[in-house]
Amino acid sequence: MTTAEESRLDVSAASGQRRTPPEQRLDRIIRMAREIFGVPIAEVNLVGKTVRYTKAPEAPGSGPQVERSDAFDVAAMASPVALVVTDAALDPRFAGRTRVDGETEIRFYAGRRLTVGQGERVGTICLVDTDPREFSAEQIVLLDELAQLVERELKEDINRQRAGQVQQSLLPTSPDLRPDVEVAGVSIPYHHVGGDFHSWSHDGRIVNVALADVMGKGVGAALVAATVRATVNALGSGAPADTLRRTNELLISDFAATGTFATAFLARLDLATGQLEFADAGHGLSILVRSDGSHERLDSTGLPLGIAAGVEFFPGTVELGHGDTLVTFTDGLLDLLDGTLESILPIVDIALDSSGAVEIVDRIAALCRTLRPTDDVTVVAVTRPSIL
Repeated sequence: MTTAEESRLDVSAASGQRRTPPEQRLDRIIRMAREIFGVPIAEVNLVGKTVRYTKAPEAPGSGPQVERSDAFDVAAMASPVALVVTDAALDPRFAGRTRVDGETEIRFYAGRRLTVGQGERVGTICLVDTDPREFSAEQIVLLDELAQLVERELKEDINRQRAGQVQQSLLPTSPDLRPDVEVAGVSIPYHHVGGDFHSWSHDGRIVNVALADVMGKGVGAALVAATVRATVNALGSGAPADTLRRTNELLISDFAATGTFATAFLARLDLATGQLEFADAGHGLSILVRSDGSHERLDSTGLPLGIAAGVEFFPGTVELGHGDTLVTFTDGLLDLLDGTLESILPIVDIALDSSGAVEIVDRIAALCRTLRPTDDVTVVAVTRPSIL
């Protein structure tokens, strides 16, 4: 495979090639295309290594992908202008293909390549009919204009994905596994980027954990989350309640300007004593799961960040014994289940049935892949191993 083709495939994937759900912004363009040109089928297709994916929308009666060798799109991508096939059954380039002679019986095809990134050709916007038809020069111009709209949307997909990659790179990249503690976490954004973040640090004696959830989704929430993260980290590893108070004071004007707020949970675990000091800014979604099977939810001790100036946050203290686990998570995990606080019980069961923090996080991440979250989901688990 050439370097150019590798680059093209990377950009195609970043454009949303891999079985993405329906997207209204592209579907609107496709609806316009069907109405403007009076065709039964219009599609945005992205071409992978062996398969052509339909990104918007799925053609009636077909699946979301076809073999690349059977698609018209490869020829359209190679054409410097729109590829127009008035009757595929009479065109030697396409006659005999499954989609021409089979159940689909394509006769008319008009496709314009989609170019994004650094000029990579990732797919097409195309019009399809089961009857032969002509296509005028004026219609070619209109198809080109629609293609430019699609390219703009795909470029935004690439920008969002790259922003997501940057955001993920700032999160802990692997669990912290030590004889005296196990820490793991994951953030799964609903879009490419999200308004959640988590972090932890360990100096050999103290483990500091932070989790926050900014109101909203997408790039705007992610920008605010990055600001909160940077502020919390810059303030160091002092008392959680004091860190929340100072973060709120430093960012209150930013929250007001953006019309947002954030819930947050900070904890400080002393490994020598097992004392867990914490402070909670409107979060309320942290549970302590005991080795004996019991559990308790740690109370919220203050308003969310950004609600008002001069807010005080009050510390809470519990003991995290050997074999106990702290699990803190955002409300996207509740929404993934039944959306109520009763959803804490299945999370407790996962913690009790798992060997430690890593398995807890892995099982919740697998649950997200199965149930498809409707919001950002972040979870952090801290386990003190049992003494054998």
